[in-house]
Amino acid sequence: EVHSSDEDPENVFYKFVILHSGNDIDEANRLLHLLQNKFCIKPGIIFAEMPSGRHLLQNLNDAVNRSAWTIILLTEHFLSEAWCEFQSYASLMNALNKQHKYNSVIPLRPLNNPLPREKTPCVLQTINALEEDSPGFAKQVQKIFQESKYRQQKAIWEKERTMLQNQGHA
Repeated sequence: EVHSSDEDPENVFYKFVILHSGNDIDEANRLLHLLQNKFCIKPGIIFAEMPSGRHLLQNLNDAVNRSAWTIILLTEHFLSEAWCEFQSYASLMNALNKQHKYNSVIPLRPLNNPLPREKTPCVLQTINALEEDSPGFAKQVQKIFQESKYRQQKAIWEKERTMLQNQGHA
């Protein structure tokens, strides 16, 4: 399932969003293309591609709520930006507060400039991270990104959107 460029981005429910440091846009793009092209997990988006001109918190809320999984890119740059830590905490809180978002936050240590485990914030150490250099990486990706889970999350998102739209017209 791929969205066309003329489709309203507000109507797209992504399989995943990659939250990343401002210094990691290239790495986030590389992983986006890896997941979409090698593993056929489409559509995905990186946080830098969220609509400009909107408040960062609105974009974060939309990114997390309009995707089945939230990938937190754990690089050395992650700790240098308070915004990255905020993104991860906000994503985790969302996953705790919404039952259907349980197990939807995925820390990912990329091949390039990974954040060492000992520097990873405690709250993220409690979640098994995807490790790109792990021999089991491909199996982990297939196990995590289940089509049935995506369809379930998308159905809930569509139902919530319809309810909000109906309330707006009432």
